[in-house]
Amino acid sequence: MPRKTKEQRELENENKLEKVAKKNTTKKATTSLAKKTATANTTKKKASSQKSTTTKKNATKVVSTSKRKSDTTATTTKKATTKKKNGTTKKSTSPRKKIDKVEYYDLPYRYNQTIVKVLAQTPTNLFIYWDISDQDRKAFEKQYGDDFFATTKPILIIYNDTLGYNFEVEINDFANSWYLHVADSKCDYRIELGRRPIRKTEKLTTDYIYITTSNEIESPNDRILLDSNQKMVYFRNVKTGKQTSKPMTSISFIRNMGKIYNIYDFYKEIYPDETLEEIINNPSSGEM
Repeated sequence: MPRKTKEQRELENENKLEKVAKKNTTKKATTSLAKKTATANTTKKKASSQKSTTTKKNATKVVSTSKRKSDTTATTTKKATTKKKNGTTKKSTSPRKKIDKVEYYDLPYRYNQTIVKVLAQTPTNLFIYWDISDQDRKAFEKQYGDDFFATTKPILIIYNDTLGYNFEVEINDFANSWYLHVADSKCDYRIELGRRPIRKTEKLTTDYIYITTSNEIESPNDRILLDSNQKMVYFRNVKTGKQTSKPMTSISFIRNMGKIYNIYDFYKEIYPDETLEEIINNPSSGEM
């Protein structure tokens, strides 16, 4: 095979160099294009992410703004509806703190007053309550000795001013009220509170120590008056004591009644099958 000339060899070398150069250029161009594509994709992703975040923030802002507008509208509507009758607008106030309700109140055992009172429970039952103030207790102890209340016992004296008699009831220092049965109805009663010595001492030589007197009451009548011959009916104001009268003929349910009944006989007429004691006895009180 004939040997190549120098010129031919140089030409082949140049062709090889051109091919290698072209190949390197193509490779660099491909690499650069890949890098550009990757960069573009990364930029696109970042842009998409930023756009999504911005969209979410804008949506949140829109919702928040919408909520604020809604709250503002509701507040405005509430203020507009809270008008007084005179036409002025009432300012909305914050809700008040809930107050705990007290279910019951305990009544005091005593009022620290020297007093005795009598009330009519029924025509023949009276309710009496009493007390001696701390100040008066000290005064009695100073006058009759420190053991005054230990050496004396309390009593109630019941006065029937209508029939002109009185009687005593012995009570004790552990009670401050009493139910008392009396024999006569429609009578004026008053009560006196006092003490009698259990034993006498150097300072306590008297047989009776007066404390206080009650109000006067008239116990109710225990008879039903159905007498047609009676022309007037009398009424008394328990506060002022003023008495007024009214013609019998003006009270329709009493007209044409010709008898006076005992209240217990009247009960027997109304409840013929009942036991009398079960009707008239009051379980909350009793005789002494």
